[in-house]
Order: sequence, then C-alpha cells, then structure tokens
Amino acid sequence: MWNSYNYPGVTNGVMITPETYRILAQHPNIVGCKMSHAVVSWHNQVSLDPKIDHNKFKVYSGLGQQLGPIVFFDAAGVIDGLAAVYPKTVCTLMKLAETRPISDENLKKIKELQYAVSTTEEFIGKFGIVGIKEAVKRVNGYGTMEGGRLPIKGKLPEGEWEKWTEVWERIQKMEDSLSEKDFR
Repeated sequence: MWNSYNYPGVTNGVMITPETYRILAQHPNIVGCKMSHAVVSWHNQVSLDPKIDHNKFKVYSGLGQQLGPIVFFDAAGVIDGLAAVYPKTVCTLMKLAETRPISDENLKKIKELQYAVSTTEEFIGKFGIVGIKEAVKRVNGYGTMEGGRLPIKGKLPEGEWEKWTEVWERIQKMEDSLSEKDFR
C-alpha cells in the first residue's frame, strides 16, 4: 500500500491538486495522502470530496497548526514533528478534534491546545528537522542538537532557542497539565 506525499518545500514548489488526489484515491494500492503545505482549502476539498471513498483513502497534513481545522472536516489527522516533542498536547488535540458532537467545553480546550500547537509550529516551520532535533534533545533529553545526516547538517543559530521562550513555556505548561488518560 502507498500513501501520496506532497511536500512542495522540497519538490521545487510542485503542488498536487485536489483533482489529482481524486484520481489517485481510485487506485487500489493508494490508501491516503499527506499534504505538507499550508493550503487548508485543499485538505478540506480532498477530505470532503464525495467522489472519494474515505473509508479507503485518508487525508493527513504534515502541519500540526492545521490539525483542528482539517479534522473538523473529516481529514484523518496530522503526521507532525511536534508530536515527538509534545506528544500529550498533540494527541489530546487530535482526540478532542475528532470527538463528535463537539461540546462547548471541548471546543474551548481545542482552541487552547490549537493555539499552543500553532504558535510552537512557527518554530518547527522556520527550522525544520534541525529545530525538531534540538527541541527533542532540549525538552525530552534524547538525541543530538545537530542535524544528523547530509544534507541536513548544522544546528540552530546561537541564542535562537531563547527567542522562543514564551512559546516553549506555553506549550510545556499545556503538556505538563495533561495525563495519558486525556488522549487515550
């Protein structure tokens, strides 16, 4: 089984259109797609397309800042690097976003979680794999703070982590407030 992966940032800006996903979704060995771009409308168009059998073809984003907005409209979720750093926050957001009906209490919590995730994702978007590796090391204590393989070498510029203190403190507070029962 295959999953169609569209990451325009590393493919010279090539974008797979919703119409192309409709065609790909008909192939018996293609079970879904991951769109790592910020066009939420395209995520929603594919996840809501009535000509796609959504029991056989799932839509994912690579961007956690889109989790709530796309899951509300039937996307399957996100495959995102931030979950390696703050798994309880991202998983709780996913659990609440897919729960129906959406209570006022859940919607309030979804908004809080989505804000924390979205503001932290700005760091991930700016620094990519190098930033994820440094965050995993600083927050969870494992790995290294340098990109491990070519062409992803290097580390964050000196003092860059500290510029994001408010964001890290916000999401760490959120992570610390959650338990495994919140997302299981």
